[in-house]
Amino acid sequence: MNINRMTQIALSLVIIIFTVTISNHMKNSVYRLEDELKQINRNIETDIETIHILNAEWSKLNNPARLRALVKNHIALNPVKAEQIINYSALPFGYETDESRKEIARRNIAVYAQNNREFKKMAKTQR
Repeated sequence: MNINRMTQIALSLVIIIFTVTISNHMKNSVYRLEDELKQINRNIETDIETIHILNAEWSKLNNPARLRALVKNHIALNPVKAEQIINYSALPFGYETDESRKEIARRNIAVYAQNNREFKKMAKTQR
């Protein structure tokens, strides 16, 4: 009976030590996960603040008045003239070796330019 009692005490001590070890390990795991969660939440808050800052900067950069001023200062665009508009078939293609094709294209461009000048004159007289 004395041996059974010693076995029970030893077995109880082993179970208690095992339980304490497992609970301590779980507690440390929970602390690590809580720290990781806090870090993730801080990162999310930082990202949200960064997104707000970027949205504000984007709004400033896309301000129509600012863009108009930049276009006025840096891009010198003029209205398209009627002489600049031609048909695709009138374009001379560099890969073609046939000179007659290039000549036809040059004539077509000249005809389009002449027609556009006449159209322009008609428009002026109608005003």
